[in-house]
Amino acid sequence: MKPFFFRPLLKQTIWGGEQIKELKGIADAPKRIGESWEISGVPGDETPVCCGDDEGLTLPRLIEKYGADLVGKDNLSRYGSTFPLLIKFISAAQDLSIQVHPDDKMAQRMGHPYGKTEMWYITGAKEGASLVSGFAHPSSAEEYVASLADGTLMEHLQSHKTQPGQCFFIPAGRIHSIGAGNFLVEIQQSSNDTFRVYDFDRRDAQGNPRELHVEQAKEALNYSDTQAKPVDYEPKENGSVCLVNCPQFTTSLYEANEPIAADFSEIDSFVIFICFEGKAALTDDEGNAFTLQAGQSVLLPATLKELKIVPEGNFRALETHV
Repeated sequence: MKPFFFRPLLKQTIWGGEQIKELKGIADAPKRIGESWEISGVPGDETPVCCGDDEGLTLPRLIEKYGADLVGKDNLSRYGSTFPLLIKFISAAQDLSIQVHPDDKMAQRMGHPYGKTEMWYITGAKEGASLVSGFAHPSSAEEYVASLADGTLMEHLQSHKTQPGQCFFIPAGRIHSIGAGNFLVEIQQSSNDTFRVYDFDRRDAQGNPRELHVEQAKEALNYSDTQAKPVDYEPKENGSVCLVNCPQFTTSLYEANEPIAADFSEIDSFVIFICFEGKAALTDDEGNAFTLQAGQSVLLPATLKELKIVPEGNFRALETHV
């Protein structure tokens, strides 16, 4: 099987920036592109294969065609034709709303298959940029509702100054928000369930206050979640280091300025590489050769055993699998 490249879905948002079109070199992109959905099987937002024999096919159709060879035996048994991950670039020119996501149990009560645990890897941060992750102290549903009423919610939340190279894990139930000036890669469960906790009293394009999901957020929030620090890791030159290992996905950071090899013989899963800096020539153990450069993502099938990476200068990418 050959690697799969997809046509990303560009999402305009009221808080979107210009960094996505700059990274991807899209001259005619509209303004305020907040998100690029790189690889998605979310119903209604599926990314199509952009080239090769399977051009135009979406992930559910690819899974039906290739089965376990594409996603792995365990993943096929667990998820069926649903692809379990959603990969994004996110560019924030303004603060995103304060949000929370449901876990699997809550999502299933809503009639949706999965909740939304995610992670962020900061690839760019303007001076003074920050984000919100976690409560500053143990809280409660009553305190949350009262703080909305008196305008003090932000005083109860943890704010973190950001810089490139930081990684934040956002499990379902953690209150969070991406602040203005951040550019990042987001890896998440395949879900679009987001509850807006607070939105700084902003209004939509029609001048109406943006909806808050107070009752859903009350149920979803983990009020004792006060340990929301950045992931502690040591970068590894010409190698990889694990950033996040959770039931929903495992993600590693690859950095190389000379040829390296990646061994995937012990995992039964597809592998995704998301390049955010540089360029490299990649060759898999079946002889498929391709180039991956900043702003591109590629899906490699579960049949992959080894990948040779030959960088042109400095190459940096995230790798994730289930």
